[in-house]
Amino acid sequence: MNYFIPNLKNACKVISYLAKDGRALTYLEVARDLNLPRTTTLRIMETLANEGFFIKTNRHYKLGQKLADIAECSLSRLKLMDIVEPALARLTNITGETSHFGVQSDNKVWIARVCESPLPLHAASRAGTIVDAYCSGTGKIILADILRKSPDVIKKIKFVKRTKKTITTFTALQKNLKQIQKQGYAIDDEEYHEGVRCLAVPVYDKLDVIVGALGITAPANRFTKHLEAKMYEIVREVGNEISKKLGANIK
Repeated sequence: MNYFIPNLKNACKVISYLAKDGRALTYLEVARDLNLPRTTTLRIMETLANEGFFIKTNRHYKLGQKLADIAECSLSRLKLMDIVEPALARLTNITGETSHFGVQSDNKVWIARVCESPLPLHAASRAGTIVDAYCSGTGKIILADILRKSPDVIKKIKFVKRTKKTITTFTALQKNLKQIQKQGYAIDDEEYHEGVRCLAVPVYDKLDVIVGALGITAPANRFTKHLEAKMYEIVREVGNEISKKLGANIK
């Protein structure tokens, strides 16, 4: 069975044709050259123009800025880890704590990169680890963003009580995620491992899409609650630097 939408396939042909030709064309020219029905072609091109993928001037269409932005985001993400690694080194150098960068992996988070703290007593972390999102700082940042678009997603989470502080109900998690949305950062307050706290912030690309989360992990007796505000400012600054290099409009 073929799982494709004919008009979506035609829209892809139209986009590719305008990109290859390079000129501003009318829908009649495109319909003729691609052997597509005129009405279908007009509807496709009007829709793409309305969504910012095409620019329409005097009945002629050409590629719009949104396609350029998408292409730029794609290229930026290819070099994402090249941007992340020096940022992690800087964050660890400033805070003295282990820093890490995580990306979404279904309902979990993949810890893509880690920079270990040089201190004898520090929170260990390992690149390549898959962690539960509902009880980790990086995970909750990503879940908070998902909650805005798909509230039912968190209902698929299977809770495991890792410590006495682990959130284990949908109601409590939803409340926590809404607080994260307001404050702009997430805290893992000994929810994943006893004696370990984490603070994480989102990282954005040019389309204002969260591509991952930047965080620090530290022993709870060193990273106390009264240090949260200061630590947040530091992590946010480094996170914003990554976002800016990805083209995000961060003030």
